[in-house]
Amino acid sequence: MSNIQSTQETIVGSPSNDREILPSAVRPINYELWLQPNLLSFTFDGTVSISVSVHDDTHKVVLNCKHLSIHKASVAQGDLEQTANSIKFDTDMETVTGVHNDHQKGFYGSRYVDAEGNKQCYVATHFEACHARQAFPSFDEPVLKATFDCTLVVDADLVALSNTNVISSTPLVNTAGRSIKVVKFARTPIMSTCLLAFAVGDFESIETVAKPSGKNPITIRVSSLRGSASQGQFALGVGAQTLEYFSEYFDEAYPLPKLDMIALPDLTWDAAMENWGLVIFSNNMLLCNEMTATSKSKKETAHIIARKLAHQWFGNLVTMSWWNDWWLSASFSMFVGWLAIDHCFPEWDIWTGYITKAYSTALRMDSVRSSHPLQVNRKSAKNTHHIFDASRYKGSSVICMLNDFLGGQIFMGGVCTFLQEFKYKNAVMSDLWRHLSLSSGIDIAKLMQAWTEEAGYPLVTIENQEYNAQEKTLTVTLSQSRFLSAGDLKPEEDNVMWWVPITVASHLTGKTGPIKHVLTEKQGFIFFPYDASKNAFWKLNIGAAGLYCVKYQETQIAQISLQLQTNLSAFPAGDRIMLIHNADTLATAGLGPITHALDMIKALALGGESEYNVLCQIKGTLVVLYGVLYHEDAATRKGIKQLGHLVFGDKVAAFGYDFPAGEDHLTSLTRSLVIEGAVSNGVESVQAELLSRFDRALHHNIQGIAYVNALATSDPANVTSVFDALLAIHTHPKTGAREKKKILHALGSVNSPALIDRLLQEVIFDKEILQLQDVATILIGLASGKNDSAVMHPLIWQWFKNNNKKLSALYQDEQVLGFSFAVCTMGLIGEDMLVDVKEWVQGYGLEGEELEARRKDTVGIPVDRALEAICTRTAFANREKGNVTAWVASNF
Repeated sequence: MSNIQSTQETIVGSPSNDREILPSAVRPINYELWLQPNLLSFTFDGTVSISVSVHDDTHKVVLNCKHLSIHKASVAQGDLEQTANSIKFDTDMETVTGVHNDHQKGFYGSRYVDAEGNKQCYVATHFEACHARQAFPSFDEPVLKATFDCTLVVDADLVALSNTNVISSTPLVNTAGRSIKVVKFARTPIMSTCLLAFAVGDFESIETVAKPSGKNPITIRVSSLRGSASQGQFALGVGAQTLEYFSEYFDEAYPLPKLDMIALPDLTWDAAMENWGLVIFSNNMLLCNEMTATSKSKKETAHIIARKLAHQWFGNLVTMSWWNDWWLSASFSMFVGWLAIDHCFPEWDIWTGYITKAYSTALRMDSVRSSHPLQVNRKSAKNTHHIFDASRYKGSSVICMLNDFLGGQIFMGGVCTFLQEFKYKNAVMSDLWRHLSLSSGIDIAKLMQAWTEEAGYPLVTIENQEYNAQEKTLTVTLSQSRFLSAGDLKPEEDNVMWWVPITVASHLTGKTGPIKHVLTEKQGFIFFPYDASKNAFWKLNIGAAGLYCVKYQETQIAQISLQLQTNLSAFPAGDRIMLIHNADTLATAGLGPITHALDMIKALALGGESEYNVLCQIKGTLVVLYGVLYHEDAATRKGIKQLGHLVFGDKVAAFGYDFPAGEDHLTSLTRSLVIEGAVSNGVESVQAELLSRFDRALHHNIQGIAYVNALATSDPANVTSVFDALLAIHTHPKTGAREKKKILHALGSVNSPALIDRLLQEVIFDKEILQLQDVATILIGLASGKNDSAVMHPLIWQWFKNNNKKLSALYQDEQVLGFSFAVCTMGLIGEDMLVDVKEWVQGYGLEGEELEARRKDTVGIPVDRALEAICTRTAFANREKGNVTAWVASNF
């Protein structure tokens, strides 16, 4: 039994198998946990009684504990109780930073202003990866599963939530005369400490019942701060549908009688935490008013819900044993989350959107030397935020590739038997591969080895084509090598052989479907039916089924471009996206001219391209190209805008500015996109129309676009009033989280140097206006806004150098420097900027304590990735500026 009060320090176990883990002599069975949070003092008291099994003789019990004062500790067996002779803390492994903190780790607290303008607070938990130890002494490792009997003592007028349902609530009056209640929750399933959760505050909720086929009904609730729950109706419906879908997909009932999803303000971590039975979301991810939310926001909300509910099975029911396999849980949930949303909203064309989001992100993030394998050996649970990075995009794309190769039914069959063997237990990656091998008859571990243990992905190059006119077949010789966006692959870096699924489509496979092959060597060949007719063509990687880029030969690129202009339907939307993406990616690496991508975009524009996801890819490609060439002459940059005008300009007239009630999802998205595309490419008539609508009621789908346009195009006499009006809307207590984010992002486009200075010197440091997560939104808005990039990028980098200490001290979060550094360097170009960033990182000109502090500050910063990106952008701009200038001159 331990009595605990929030203050300090740590007990840690000794390392085993090169991991910093607890000794194996004692293991938990059940926790009886009693906690009493005080929302006025932001402290809490409690006791924990842990039933354990003893496997070896030991003279000590070692637990994880951080920021807690231990008043008493004892060991009992039957009627015998031994009080601890001493309680020792090993503080070398952790640092003391406080409790009920505002860092959103452990049992944290947060203050907010309610809709009436009153200051309020709530407390909640975030225990992943190793923060349960900040709430109670525990065996805080994922493999040390146990059950939990939890009791919370809270003020009578507050709501207390935990993983399981309330089994009793007893009102009391404490010694201070305050009305309180003792809330006892049902015993949890056996689970890891990182999945335990509490939330206490002035909450309200709405609820419904999910009814999975052949399984028990599940009460599902959406909770929020008082006054906001009605905005959770969309999320409630998605949650119920998703629970029903996963209960059937996994062929395993959801094991709890209820599921709470709660929206809380100010969260800085990954938008949501998948605690078993109590999933905690940020406000802007869960609350999605169907009457005012954009179509894009609904899609984001649906997918984050599906991802986190997938974890209720894969992650909670079965938990990865250690953090080196945690990527699998995150990636798998992302993939099946897309499956669930496709099931719930088939009209959304989810899988084409997947290519522009998850798949393209995976290719971009894993194309650099500084990327890491999916599976990385983790010695310690500390600093595990590095494993929750964008690698889940690569992981989900790899799992999607495997699902496509095996077939959905075979893949699902292996997953279901895996869950049955390991439910309520822990597993490792090889366990899943074993079950998929049994389901498919294929050695999955061998297929997946390079994908999980090596960084990067392959470039498949078309080396040769031989057409046999008599047999009407085409034999194609292929090779594979690692793709690097820097384009300077060294021989010693090209020693990996991936298992590469090759899918081929041609003008002859429209009825039969794509032909499948596998490339397992450095070089191989494929052959397939073909003819040499006038409109003949073929391409690889249909539907982005494999995670790789393709380098075509010049003649084939010309054939494809002709088809894009004359027969748009020859390629599905996903393939049109990948053709642009491939051309752009290869140009970045110097493996082809950027004019290939420009030719394809122009061909699509002339061919009447209007598919939403393809237009997204075009817009993104042009925005990046325009940004990289910000040092080039005005005529060249204007030519890029003219190409954007060709794509988007005329479409605004066809779509208009109004959104009819009941309009389908993709049409609404496309209308918003073409308006945004026209604005960003300088279509003056659209800019003027949006500005004229600024003082009227704006439809929520174009609100953010109008905010950016107003700040970027208002004349000097009016721009300050526009800026102040938007800032006032942001700070109003009744403004929703999504609209707040739109405004903060838009502020970076303001066309006034004085207001930019105000943003950087005042607003960004005002904690009455901003929370930690808002800093990134402001900086991204400045870096990607409508101002001159040649001025803005160096400006915000200089701001970071001048203010990084102030920023870190104010927000006291170990990740604030990392994301601020990443944003403030993301647009820099030129050898001078590369040298400047290197010198800052190395502490050039600093000595002694200042130099040591700089080295410490840069430990968690993505330095290598930033430096590599600056080099790549600079090389691209130097190499391609002449090509772009010549292309613009000949096309416009």
